[in-house]
Parts: sequence; structure tokens; C-alpha cells
Amino acid sequence: MDEGPASNGHDQPDWPVLDALIGRIYESALDPALWDDTLTQITSALSPLEWDLAFLIWERTQPPGARFVGSTGLAEWVPSIYGSVYAANNPWSRLIAPSRSGTVIDTDELLSREEFTASPLYRDFLSRWGLNRALAVVLDRRGSERLALVLPGPGERDLDGLRRGLRVLAPHIQRAVRISHRIAEADLRADAALAAADRTASAILCLAPDLTVITANRHVARYEAAGVIGLAGGRLAFTHSAGQRELQALAAATPPAGAAFTTFDRDGAQVAAVGARVPVQTARALGGSVEGAGLIISLGGGGEPRTLEINRVAAWFGLTPSEARLASGLAAGSSLQDYCMLRNVSLNAGRFLLKGVFRKTEVTSQAQLVALISRLPQ
Repeated sequence: MDEGPASNGHDQPDWPVLDALIGRIYESALDPALWDDTLTQITSALSPLEWDLAFLIWERTQPPGARFVGSTGLAEWVPSIYGSVYAANNPWSRLIAPSRSGTVIDTDELLSREEFTASPLYRDFLSRWGLNRALAVVLDRRGSERLALVLPGPGERDLDGLRRGLRVLAPHIQRAVRISHRIAEADLRADAALAAADRTASAILCLAPDLTVITANRHVARYEAAGVIGLAGGRLAFTHSAGQRELQALAAATPPAGAAFTTFDRDGAQVAAVGARVPVQTARALGGSVEGAGLIISLGGGGEPRTLEINRVAAWFGLTPSEARLASGLAAGSSLQDYCMLRNVSLNAGRFLLKGVFRKTEVTSQAQLVALISRLPQ
């Protein structure tokens, strides 16, 4: 009797073969494009002759549908026909669906072949290949969906070797599917965070505690080109000495800590910088732990009024540069507290400056000041 390559004749799996397949399964968790080849290797190593078909399939009942994760031996048009016509609407699906996850199921134990061959799935679809039996393993469930590994073939072959191999492999495929799902979720969260960072007006960098850049959004290049920062060796440095001192102090601070300060580009124009020192997050991985960001730095952005606007306000009302910068910031929607944090001054100093703005513009409230500046001629 043909027990398949995974048996050594004593009802024991051939462990070197299975170990190689297990390694391939976990590689597929990292790269789902490998599932087709992995299923090919599984059928080649474990299946008897003429059992060379296998597929991983998400199948749902409401509404009926199917998504093929990987397959081997299937024609390209088979998944679309099955998904649109037979998904969740055939004897195998209905009987396999309630099974306990991880159990290897033989369809011969669920219904007779005579019953199955009378079904539309066999009569109108599988009969051309003589596929009247299958081994299946339910691997995962999410709502009305369930993921299963299905290996169909002609029912006359002995499947003891294939069944034993699947019992060994099924738990590893389950874990691989969950690992792949978590990786995909993490990738989506990272992509969403990067997209959000790219849509802000500020340059945002995430740094390791030694100032090595971990991530940087697309605006960072502009500040590097303007001479505000340098990224030699992959580490952030401010070209202005005062800004660099602030960065180094923040890196040495005990988290959580923050700082708001002003630095300059190569032409002497001011650039607002805000930094946060956060506890370093770690994640366990094969080969050791992986560390995340310890500092977050933001440069410029919408909080810094345009120089042209500041000069225009200063000239119109006879304000000092500091007074004009405060007035323009308030008109742009910032608060007094925002200005003080951005300029790294105390709130009392900001209030004193605001009194001078009120006196020179002859207003008595921030609302009146904003309305007055909004009516200035362009």
C-alpha cells in the first residue's frame, strides 16, 4: 500500500521532510506570495499519486463567497468559478464548516461518495477530474468566514501518510496564518502613520536615543536642503549650535520630556522645533528584541507665520518683530500658550508682549486683534 513519502513504514512521519515543510510554512507567513509554492511542496512530499491539488481558502456564508490565499494544481479560472457559483453552497463546505479548528477531516467520513457525486459541485464541476474525496483542515475563523486547507483527489488512493503529515503541519499553518495577519495589521498601521505624517505641514522625524533616524516624512528633505539639519551617517544634527544643544539635552533627558525651541537655516531664517523624549518601546523578535523610537522631532509647519505676513503687520502698526510675530500667530489661529511654547518663553513674558501689541494696535482683546489684522489690505 502506498503510504506516501512522509511515512517510514512504521506509522511514523519522516521528520526531516516535515521539518523542511514547517520551515517553508513560516517563510510563507512572512511572504504570502510563497503559499503557492509551499502547497506544491506539501503535496509533492506527502500526497499519493494523482493527489496533486491543494488550496488555502477563506470561505464565507453570508453572503456566500471565497478568497483563495494560495493554491497548487488549479487552473487560473477555477477560483473565480468556485467563488461565484459553489462557495458555501456544496456538501463539503456545509459539513466541514462546523468542524473543530485543527482537526484533519476526511470527507468520506462526513457523507458517502454516492451522495457527493449526486451534488451539483461534483456533477457539474469536479466530475471532469474525478475529484470525489478530500482531506481538509479548518485553520481559522473570523465572523462568518473560515479558512481551510483543502486537498481533493480521486477517492481510491490510500491517504494514511497524507493524513498523518497534515496532523503535524496543521498547527504550524494555523500559527503562520496568525503571524501573517498580525504582520499585515502592523504594516497597515505603519502605512497609515506614515501617510498621516506626510500630510502634515511639518517635518517629522522619529529617532533612536543615539539620534539615528528611524523614520522621516517627506518634508524632512526640505529642511536638510535649507541647511537647518544634517543627516550624516543616518543621525540627525542641527547645523545651528543652539539647536544642536537643545537636541542633545533632550536626548539625554529622562522620559517623558519635551522641548520647544528656535533654530535657524543657513540664511539666518528662524525655524520652530518641537521635540519629545519618550520611553523606548521594544518588541521581541527572532534573534533578539527590536527597539523603537526614543525621540520625536517636528520642524516648522503651520504654526510658524510667514515672514512676509510678519513684516507687513510690523510695518502697518509699528510693532517690534517679536510683537508682530505674536500678532500674526494669533491671527493665524494659534493661542498665546502656543506662541510661548514655540518661542520657548514664559507665559508671563508672552502676556507682557501682548499688552504692547494691544496698546499699539488700539484694541483690548485678542478677538479684536484678529479681526483688525484680517481687514488689512493685501
